[in-house]
Amino acid sequence: MTQPPTLTRDNPTSSDAKDRTRSDSGRSAEQDKRTAARLGDAFAHGRLSEDERLAAIQTFRRLACDAEVEVRLSLVEHIKGCPFLPHSIARMLADDIEAVAVPILKYSIVLTDEDLVSIIGDGNTVKQQAIAQRSTVSELVSGALVSTGKKAVVDTLLANDGARISDDSFQTVVDVFGGEPEVQALLVDRPTLPIAVKEQLVNLVSEDLQKRLIEKHALPEVLVGKMISHGRERALVQSLETATSNYEIEAAAMRLCLKGALTPTLLLRTLCVGRLDLFAICIATLARFPSAKTRAALADTQSTDFHSLIERSRIPAHLTDAFRIALDVVFDVRCQRAIGWEKADEKRIIQRLVHVYDRLSPDTLESVLYQLGSLEAEA
Repeated sequence: MTQPPTLTRDNPTSSDAKDRTRSDSGRSAEQDKRTAARLGDAFAHGRLSEDERLAAIQTFRRLACDAEVEVRLSLVEHIKGCPFLPHSIARMLADDIEAVAVPILKYSIVLTDEDLVSIIGDGNTVKQQAIAQRSTVSELVSGALVSTGKKAVVDTLLANDGARISDDSFQTVVDVFGGEPEVQALLVDRPTLPIAVKEQLVNLVSEDLQKRLIEKHALPEVLVGKMISHGRERALVQSLETATSNYEIEAAAMRLCLKGALTPTLLLRTLCVGRLDLFAICIATLARFPSAKTRAALADTQSTDFHSLIERSRIPAHLTDAFRIALDVVFDVRCQRAIGWEKADEKRIIQRLVHVYDRLSPDTLESVLYQLGSLEAEA
């Protein structure tokens, strides 16, 4: 079977005398505009016979290659939403200049996710925003849009309730644009949000936006309180990570201990970011264990000393396995490489926690810590 030639405006195709170039046929751009409008409308509404439809497709191929922008604009306006438009024509128009491409990118269901991701990768902001406005946007495509790192594109995507956005993409938005009031408002107004993002927003947004978040997402008061607590814990661990000496860490750990702030989730968080030194000092302070004995206990999570350390720290018994899992991963990583902690290491902890605690949903670190905290409250 003969393959159709590649479509470009530098290589217009013709299957019969009807599709001669304008210079040969004497057609004007205005005539081709009217042809594009009339034929496109009839084609899109299914008013053509099979033979007429095939002839129309050949005409569309020619018009899509037309040198006159107004002709291509007339064509795209009438076939942009046609569900049976040949893919090759849709893709050619999508690769055209912005004015021609935008209607196709916004409305054509013929374009695949692979097409859309490829076009997003070309870097044209106007086209990226058009894709973000489609009636439905898959998680794959929304992820590519978020990955552009462009606030204008992300704003457009968040404003589209038909866009499905993965938890990872939501987290990226918060990480990159969380301090932007416009983005905060758009996130608050989303139909649904991951629990970790809600928790971060509660701690980020203004009082008015916080009220809107609580009302829109029906957050109970006790839940909001826990979210604020988790936000503070995250900030505390981040501040502790800047400490460079054991003296600084010990002083900070003592202050937190006296305030009752060394909670099980805060301690677990230190392990999930790979800071065994922080964890060891904090839990030794909490349990009033000698440093050497603490290090020995942490190296053997099946030992009597480890169980004694957990008990004296007043860590709920049902969370013992969580600390054992995190410690196993931390020590395993240390055996593999002397320095460095990677996102993949954090994910290993999360995966093992979800495997052992079947009530947990696989998610981000923030979400899993929140869920573990909830299990603690229900114990």
